[in-house]
Amino acid sequence: MSETNPTNAPVRTDAPVVPTGGDSVQDLHRAHMAQMNDPVMLTADGVHDTAVDEPGAGGADSVQSMHDVLMREQAEPRDGFEPVPFWVAVVCGALLMWGGFYVGSNSADFRADVYDEPNPVATPVAGPVADPDPQTVEELKAIGGRKYSAICAACHLPEGVGKPAENIPPLDGSNWVTGDQSSPARLSRIVLYGLKGNIEVKSPQVPRTAWGAAAMPPHADQLKDYEIAGVLTYVRNSWSNKADPDDKKPAITAATVRAARAKYGKRDSVTAAELQEKFPKDYADPPAPKK
Repeated sequence: MSETNPTNAPVRTDAPVVPTGGDSVQDLHRAHMAQMNDPVMLTADGVHDTAVDEPGAGGADSVQSMHDVLMREQAEPRDGFEPVPFWVAVVCGALLMWGGFYVGSNSADFRADVYDEPNPVATPVAGPVADPDPQTVEELKAIGGRKYSAICAACHLPEGVGKPAENIPPLDGSNWVTGDQSSPARLSRIVLYGLKGNIEVKSPQVPRTAWGAAAMPPHADQLKDYEIAGVLTYVRNSWSNKADPDDKKPAITAATVRAARAKYGKRDSVTAAELQEKFPKDYADPPAPKK
């Protein structure tokens, strides 16, 4: 005998069939999807179970309801995806506007005559500056006075009286400066190459004539030709010395010293005897070309 349904509820032996209207894959699966989403669950006997605490009650276990739980969840926030603050956007926009205004106001339309450099002009390279060539007594004395104070005054003193105690003869009133032993060629060589050995110097400033073992250092490398001419002119026209009465005709110029330098070039110190023997008072060196 067959068992009776104690609840007299209609027995459902299959899931509801949804008309398809076609034989596509989607249509073929539509019936199964409807059955899976049906909130009504059957017992093992195919009987409708109305217990609220059973799975499937109220459609709680349907596929759609289980997906709804997942769909309610939101993605976790991550760094780097925060929205840009409004004030930052305003500041950036203002900076862009100011930059555009500045470029537009100061670009000068990007003209070539504003931004391109003019054609460069070649600057002539200056050659070596020629040494001065003073031609008057006053010009030579001005140059020579400065050099004498810086170099010569330490030995010969500012007054030109020398240092007899140290065997340094005087220059003021010396016969080698303005007297019978004086000549441009001799004086030029004394300053250029220096002086060594015995020498007789007569001067009313010092009652002495013999100056043994005198040693004067050379100045060829220290002073230029016009500077040596200036020192000699200063000494020959200072204190009681008056060797050049005509200001426009100095006896010793840069050309005089240049000619004496060209005669020997570099050499040892001269002696008084050599100067007297090889260079008489009227001797003059042949002119030397300017360098």
